[in-house]
Amino acid sequence: MAKVTPVVLDFESYWAVDHSLTKMSPIEYVMSPKTEIISLAFKFSDDKTYCIFGEDKIRNWVTSVDWSDKLAIAHNMSCVDAMILAWRFGVRPKMWGCTLAMSRPLHAKDAGGSLAALVKHYNLGVKDQSALIQTKGKRLDDFTPHELQAMRDYNKADVDQCWGLFKKLLPQTPKDEMRLIDMTIRMLVEPQFEVDTPLLEETLIAERKRKHDMLVSLYHLSGTDDDLQDDEAIAAAVAKTLGSAAKFSDFLAAQGVVVPTKTSPTTGKEAPALAKTDEAFIALQEHENPIVAAAAQARLGVKSTILETRIEAFLSAANATGGKLPVPLKYYGGHTGRWSGEQYNCQNLMRIDTKNPKPTDALRNSLKAG
Repeated sequence: MAKVTPVVLDFESYWAVDHSLTKMSPIEYVMSPKTEIISLAFKFSDDKTYCIFGEDKIRNWVTSVDWSDKLAIAHNMSCVDAMILAWRFGVRPKMWGCTLAMSRPLHAKDAGGSLAALVKHYNLGVKDQSALIQTKGKRLDDFTPHELQAMRDYNKADVDQCWGLFKKLLPQTPKDEMRLIDMTIRMLVEPQFEVDTPLLEETLIAERKRKHDMLVSLYHLSGTDDDLQDDEAIAAAVAKTLGSAAKFSDFLAAQGVVVPTKTSPTTGKEAPALAKTDEAFIALQEHENPIVAAAAQARLGVKSTILETRIEAFLSAANATGGKLPVPLKYYGGHTGRWSGEQYNCQNLMRIDTKNPKPTDALRNSLKAG
């Protein structure tokens, strides 16, 4: 691994009840104009820790640094912090480092991955989030002098603890794994795929229409007594019935079908076996009663929205990044050490069979070399 100078960083940004990582994807959050970067704390190796407030001052500092020989480290560098550095401030360091990623092979099954848990495990201090919690919904201009000082102390403490944690984890992390972490982050912040958004938009419209038409057809096929005239109302009513295990069970009973059951692993009680992996439910899709078969197939269509959600995620990411598709992966996310998906999983897109075209082909076909 080439010689690099470690720079430990930690950003704090605007968040509110309706604007946070629990309400939106990290890509959307970072690139949203509403996301104000409040502060940045940083330190070079064992040097003094500093904290800067305000995006303009942060940008001035960032552009003054020669990143060509720097190892940029943060506890969440595999996600939000790297996106802020790369996309909001144009930083491309010599190497990326992430203490959260470094910790997974070592502590996923004991201490966990949070900075608070890891610094406690290594006796590096106590992470106090009270300053962060008190700033919910506040812009930088709204901070009182007391809140500014509290945030400064909190931000700097995060950097000091992250640096201490990095020094504990580095001797336990092979150089090749550090390179893999760097590569993983680059797949996120240096996207190479161009997205064919018209293809995805057309596919999304077609998929929604297919499901809508299927629900309307089932309504008319079942000969229900409900006096619904509007197709939108019909589709909504049928989707509600199919999506609810209780309502779908009632529908099956009305058709004279014994509702398949299974023992719930959560409660230990009998529950309807109506999931897409339940063999009895799978068998209903070939039931001799065409209404029952159609309803089972339609329920699967209503419940299974992976194509729609993936298309929406691809479009959202492309919209946020100027038409590119980042590849967000979680280093050592699987128990075997493999990568796992984060936000959306580009590792398990449906394969294309040229002899049997299907709507899911749009996902792979939408990715073009940049």
